[in-house]
Amino acid sequence: MTRVFTISSSAPFLATLARALLDGELVPGFAPRGDPLALASATIYLPTRRAGRLLEQALLEEIGGDGLLLPGIVPLGDVDEDALAFSEAAALLAPPHAVASVHRRIALAGLVSRWRDALAEGEGQAMVAAGPAATMALADELGRLFDQMVTAGIPWSKLDSLVPEEHDQFFEISLQFLRIAREAWAGHLEESGLVDPAVRRDRLVEAEERRLAALGVEAGPVIAAGSTGSLPTTARLLKAIASLPQGAVVLPGLDLHMEETAFQMLIADATSAPDHPQFGLAKLLNTFGIERRDVTELGTRAAYGREPLLSEALRQSETAEMWATLAERLPAAERADAFAGISVIRAQDPREEALAVALELRDSLTRPGERAALITPDRDLARRVAAELQRFGIAIDDSAGEPLAETAPARLARLIAKAVAEGCAPVPVFALLSQPGVTLDLEPDTLREALAALELIALRGPRPRSGMEGLSAAVAAFDPAKLHARDPRRRVDDGKLELARDLVARLVVALAPLSALADGPAVPLADLVAAHVAAYEALCGPLDPQAEDPAEASLAEALGEIVDGAAYGPSLTLHAYADAISALLADRVVRPRGEGETRIRILGPLEARMVALDRVLLGGLAEGAWPPETRTDPWLSRPMRAELGLDQPERRIGLSAHDFVQAFGAREVVLTYPDKVGGTQSVPSRFLQRLKTVAGPDLWQAAEARGEAWRQAAARLDDGPRVPRVAQPAPTPPLALRPRKLSVTEVETFLRDPYSMFARHVLSLQPLEPLDAMPGGAERGTALHDALGEFAKAHPEDLPPDALDQLLKFGRTAFEKLEVFPAEHAIWWARFERVAAFVVEMERERRANLRRVFAEVGGSMPIPLLSGDFHLTCRADRIELRNDGQLAIVDYKTGTAPSTKQGATFSPQLPLEAAMAVRGSFKDVPAATVADFLYVELKGGAEAGKEKAGVGDKTTATDMAEEAYSRLFELLQAFENEAQGYRALAAPQWRGRYGTYDHLARVREWALGAEEAGE
Repeated sequence: MTRVFTISSSAPFLATLARALLDGELVPGFAPRGDPLALASATIYLPTRRAGRLLEQALLEEIGGDGLLLPGIVPLGDVDEDALAFSEAAALLAPPHAVASVHRRIALAGLVSRWRDALAEGEGQAMVAAGPAATMALADELGRLFDQMVTAGIPWSKLDSLVPEEHDQFFEISLQFLRIAREAWAGHLEESGLVDPAVRRDRLVEAEERRLAALGVEAGPVIAAGSTGSLPTTARLLKAIASLPQGAVVLPGLDLHMEETAFQMLIADATSAPDHPQFGLAKLLNTFGIERRDVTELGTRAAYGREPLLSEALRQSETAEMWATLAERLPAAERADAFAGISVIRAQDPREEALAVALELRDSLTRPGERAALITPDRDLARRVAAELQRFGIAIDDSAGEPLAETAPARLARLIAKAVAEGCAPVPVFALLSQPGVTLDLEPDTLREALAALELIALRGPRPRSGMEGLSAAVAAFDPAKLHARDPRRRVDDGKLELARDLVARLVVALAPLSALADGPAVPLADLVAAHVAAYEALCGPLDPQAEDPAEASLAEALGEIVDGAAYGPSLTLHAYADAISALLADRVVRPRGEGETRIRILGPLEARMVALDRVLLGGLAEGAWPPETRTDPWLSRPMRAELGLDQPERRIGLSAHDFVQAFGAREVVLTYPDKVGGTQSVPSRFLQRLKTVAGPDLWQAAEARGEAWRQAAARLDDGPRVPRVAQPAPTPPLALRPRKLSVTEVETFLRDPYSMFARHVLSLQPLEPLDAMPGGAERGTALHDALGEFAKAHPEDLPPDALDQLLKFGRTAFEKLEVFPAEHAIWWARFERVAAFVVEMERERRANLRRVFAEVGGSMPIPLLSGDFHLTCRADRIELRNDGQLAIVDYKTGTAPSTKQGATFSPQLPLEAAMAVRGSFKDVPAATVADFLYVELKGGAEAGKEKAGVGDKTTATDMAEEAYSRLFELLQAFENEAQGYRALAAPQWRGRYGTYDHLARVREWALGAEEAGE
């Protein structure tokens, strides 16, 4: 007789199982409650080890004692020899060991890599994703397909029955590869004396099935509980257990409310509704050869039991017309009772969702004895919630742990490979040396000082030459004495400079093993891993598999396994290896050795089935997370999978739906989802939408209202106290601290934003360049000005016959420093070549009326004020001495030149240069009348350049010059008064741009406040 039971979702599963086991409800004649020794003769199979530990607690609580002789508890989820502890099975069957996961991934990646290379030589080069990370992903999918074929019991010979002509060209090619790959992989396993993990699992489970059948009564009481039998081999084992004389199977959450016709539809057509929560259980009952009415329900449902509600909400789409008569089967009063403990939180974004969940979990700790958990498959949400709870000083147990690739030691390992692969570029080098684990045999304070100096010397601004040699050369060549007085790098004294040089020297030695492979061809994976480990240990100390830090220990084990399997992998370049290392570490999970707060937890859906909870928070209920996205098989199309008899991707949705239903057993259920993810509107889970339909608008709005209180609490948590609106700053430093010298280019900033002058000249705040600053308009403009200036200095009076060649020669020298950025250099050099041709033609036209050209000429003009002279300085691009003795001033612009109106108001650079020239303020340039000034736009595009007048039609250069000088004099006089403040953004035209000192002036605060006030 087959004994099959079920426990509803609203009854505590393990407590009910323990009570039924002790009271003799599961196995006839076996009621060990009064016999403390009898329980030890039983064997209980549970889905996971965690479930086994929880059952031990449940049995102790049910007995009410401090000690108990426990039954044998075997985890079905860890289906390998050690975890199952099938000691008797080993006597019946001694299968080969399973191949290690890393070994398989690397070896299959080698197969995929060779296939990809073969396709690249033919017509299929665009059909396969390139790159090591993509190769690893394909290898994982290939291994998953091998396991699926074994699990489903489908022989590989069935691939030959597929007709390639009926499928897409890619799948024709992939089918050919699958036949070759399977044969090659099978040969490799046979040669190595290994088998696939799925093969080993199935052989062990089959052996256990035969052992139990052979033992019969002698097997004693055998109970399997909590499994849905989703794997065919596990389903057969469950059937064998249910058929034993003292065997029983306890199913989680079999739907006893569903119409029999609808339930039979799940059995009759295996492809009808694989996304239904009861699909797997219906198939399992069919495997047992029993009807649903043969299943006995254990325990008592809670008064708020929601089983009928969930059964209606998640019924098959083929029977959705039954909702028309919902009121008859599920009256409104029953729905209201079921929905009374349900809340819905519609958060604005994932951060607000996580904070709301954290607040609810924290609230559970204030309720005596309450047990609560976040149940979610969304690992990002789980990490966010754990982080938010830390602000309250609460550590929480996360059953899923943390992916190794995201731990600090693994991030450090990735950074090491990335830094060398990218030629020791400033950003990865700075990130690497900033990691807490890096020591380089230096004291922490010394390392910090050395890194701060290195940052200023070589990491900020344009990057040094590639490789450690370039970084070493940049530090060796650094000379503070040659820098401009206001350059922040002058802050590096000789002592700090020596620290930086010592740091680079140590880094060169530490990274030498990897650096030696940086620019070479592909090398064996084993060599790359060995060099990587050597570099890691040189930077951080030995890698120890027994380290106290579980993440470090796991990394050491993972790298060791990669070394063991590296012989079977493809050869890679260092750049490809740096891309692949994350994928190689992706399948390991690190679990902390210490337990967090015991009354609140973060659980995955599978672990949550066995845990009794008072409050459940189902988080991440958005499409793509819960249920997960259907994963398309890259090797077989849907029709091909159907022909072979493999599960369709929607099967994962059915498993997810069952987990969703099971979680509704708690007294209080909170459903959460983010309205937007990454700035994009999310789609609420289909499970939510179905539940909303069945509940009706009134009940759903009430549930949302209950959740809204928590959402608002989360939104208000980070709101600070309201403070008065910040006033527009206008600092008034003493006259002695105010600047006594400005350049003509700074006058525009002085007119528009005096605060910038205060920050730069009074506070002496100089902005640092970004790390690894990409060249922009400033660098291009500097190179262009240098080239044109040097050319004009070389030929001040006459143009040479080969003027264009000469100018291009100076250009190559000026643009040489930008060659480390090949893409930008190529574009800008092409533009400069067009600019050079335009400039030479312009020169030939203008030189006919000129005596001499003064290029890059400096000047200074004193302006008498009451407190002493103020000096206006300038470095003019070009001043021309005409044949008539007058001057013309030319300014080169690589962007858009100001209009004549702007030149007369807020951009008076050239008028002020003219005023200086009239007064003889430029070195070697005779004082003379300025007849004209103009801008020359040199963009190098379709129009290489053009001249743009700087003098308006209704005025003269002299008039504009004197007017600009007069306005500047008035401005300087005004700031001779200490009551005159350096107001931020004095000119409204300046709004809309981002200034270097805006954050100091708190522009966003007072500007926003002014806009709100209508000012």
